[in-house]
Amino acid sequence: MKKFSFSKIPLEYYFLVIGLYFGLQLVFTNPPWHTNDEDRHFYNAWRFAHGQFKPTVENKKSGYMIPPKLYNQARSSQGIRFDEKTKINKNTFDVQKRVKYNARDAEYHKIPLINKLPVGFIPHIIGIKIGEVFKKNPLTVHWWARSFGLFTFLLIVFFAIKTIPVFKNVMMLVALAPMSLYQASSVTYDMLCNATTFLIIAYVVKWIYQENSISRKDLLLFFGAFLILIFSKSGYYVVPFLALMVPSQKFGFSYPKIKLILILVFITFIPDLTWQQYIKSLHLPGSGAFQNDFAFGLKKSIMYHLQDIPTLISNLALNVLSQGKDWIIGCIGRFGYSYIPLPNVWIFAYVIILFVIAAIDHNVDFKLTLSQRGISALIMLASVGALLAAFYFSFTPIGAKAIFGAQGRYFIPILPLILLQVIGTVSISGKKYLSLATVLISIVFLYQTISFLDETFYHAN
Repeated sequence: MKKFSFSKIPLEYYFLVIGLYFGLQLVFTNPPWHTNDEDRHFYNAWRFAHGQFKPTVENKKSGYMIPPKLYNQARSSQGIRFDEKTKINKNTFDVQKRVKYNARDAEYHKIPLINKLPVGFIPHIIGIKIGEVFKKNPLTVHWWARSFGLFTFLLIVFFAIKTIPVFKNVMMLVALAPMSLYQASSVTYDMLCNATTFLIIAYVVKWIYQENSISRKDLLLFFGAFLILIFSKSGYYVVPFLALMVPSQKFGFSYPKIKLILILVFITFIPDLTWQQYIKSLHLPGSGAFQNDFAFGLKKSIMYHLQDIPTLISNLALNVLSQGKDWIIGCIGRFGYSYIPLPNVWIFAYVIILFVIAAIDHNVDFKLTLSQRGISALIMLASVGALLAAFYFSFTPIGAKAIFGAQGRYFIPILPLILLQVIGTVSISGKKYLSLATVLISIVFLYQTISFLDETFYHAN
């Protein structure tokens, strides 16, 4: 009988098993519709699943036709404080699972995010349609939608870890970080955004590492991943430009960097040239003022801040210092509408582990030149800056210094890019057990996460 050898099984298979086991636990442990904006994302996935691409307008407001039993059950899960008196009794799920809705008995409801594209919800739409075959129950269908989002995330990241020649352990730890897997196990387009960003970064690292020219297949998959990314969620346009780190001779065609930039810029505008044009053609009524006490507006905000660029840069930097800790906590483990974080000791232990593993997770064949490190740092800073600027210009009152709306979970897609800055900075021998350590770290932290959520959200049986 052959002895079991841990190292002979590729790391991506351990990722798949661990992600599936703990991800499914998160599907059922995370309270229904509790992930940030999950209720409205679920409504949107449901209406796309039932062919409602054009919003319904009533009383000069845009919305969709949703079955009242489905809508009310989702709303009933909102606003729970999860203190000792308001924790969930799991027996209530047995009662909720008896409810059945009829899609034909739908009523008008004003649903936010009416301009969101259906691409980011495709896995959840499939889950909803399959779930309805078994039982048209809101809770059951919701769990099916969550599960298919999880399956999609695991499949894409499986190929990302398989594709990337070095940095595999870091990619696995980022994808299986408590908040990352929590988002993947929820009904949200963040799942597809995060997964495709990881795949894009994996392709760039692969191209830098390989000696031969980049295949047409790889290029098409790279551009396809970027297309899915921007059709899922805006705000991460800069990340694919990391491909500028790849030596020109590996592309196999003339003027590769210029052509690459032109293609990426063109892909960036495809959603605006397609879906957004369709939404504009409907001439839907405006959503009204977000807040009447303050002035908002993207164009006005940009013009205001361009009058004093040094102050703009200073304000962004000060926000990193003042809100940075909250963003780190939110990136690793702050959960749902209740914003309940893991204990700080677990959060910052995971952060330290990520940077340590990132520094040593390489081999002697992978070396970045000074110019490649410069491009990597520039893309990383531009990605972070673009993310913060988007919230500063769009969601922050004009003239305010503090950024409104930015949360740590928005940094998950660019976390591998941040960690890439320290790759190769520490050279040590004896990394034989690095993959084993990665597996054990993932199991320990995810086990703690599930236990923490179960204790926080539910009454003890």
